[in-house]
Amino acid sequence: MKYNKIVLFFCISAPACMLMRILQLMFTVEAETGFFNAEYGSIGYYLLAFIAVFCAVTVILCFTGHRNPDHPPKKNIFICISSLFLAAATAIQLFSESFSGTVRLWQSVLLMLTGFSATVFFLIYGISGFAGIKPSPVLAVLPAVYYIMRLICDFTSVSSLALITDNMLVLASYSLSLLFFISFGKLYNGIDPEYNFRKLMATGMAAVILCLTQSVPYFIINVLTGGVYRHTSVSCNFALLATGIFAAVFIFSHFSYSNTVASHSGKVEEKYYI
Repeated sequence: MKYNKIVLFFCISAPACMLMRILQLMFTVEAETGFFNAEYGSIGYYLLAFIAVFCAVTVILCFTGHRNPDHPPKKNIFICISSLFLAAATAIQLFSESFSGTVRLWQSVLLMLTGFSATVFFLIYGISGFAGIKPSPVLAVLPAVYYIMRLICDFTSVSSLALITDNMLVLASYSLSLLFFISFGKLYNGIDPEYNFRKLMATGMAAVILCLTQSVPYFIINVLTGGVYRHTSVSCNFALLATGIFAAVFIFSHFSYSNTVASHSGKVEEKYYI
């Protein structure tokens, strides 16, 4: 399928999923518990299923795409700013959240170490667009390592309350973010160039949809209700928002027509640097 049609479907899916999530929170979820209420619970499940369908169709369409830039995009101001924004959000989440003894000490330590490494990476990645720094592409694997630990720790801490809609969406968002950053790291290290571009597009767009579907309605509902709905932390949703923005900016920059033309003409940055 043509890239423009995939983008069109994505642009329809993302707002539709956010709208369904807002309706779900307003009418089918109990603010006190986070679970579906008895009266409209079935509608809540249907809305959740529709969100999953939109994500699944987006992924399927991305795997039918053929636009394959040979090299990562040249950093623009949007990539740099979104990377710095993600660095700040990751650091805030890392130092503000507490698992209250629900995860083991070694898990917390690894989460802090990998989170700090990912924060430094996003900071360097954002600054490099302005300062001309050329870090090693090996560093591009650091975000994926962090999201592995983030997913493990969050799943461990919320497993007993996994049916709360927020927890389901947060874990799904982390899972797709992990897959996106795995493809991100493979892109910068020249691994699997024949097939990785489809995985990058599919996981990136799906991650954007889920990250925004969880975070944007969360902030809207709390603004409308005066901060009543707090079943996930502000820092968690802030980090998901930053992740979604970074993934969107990177995907659209990488698969842009200008980057595709530049890649095939050879007018790109050296592939051995981030």
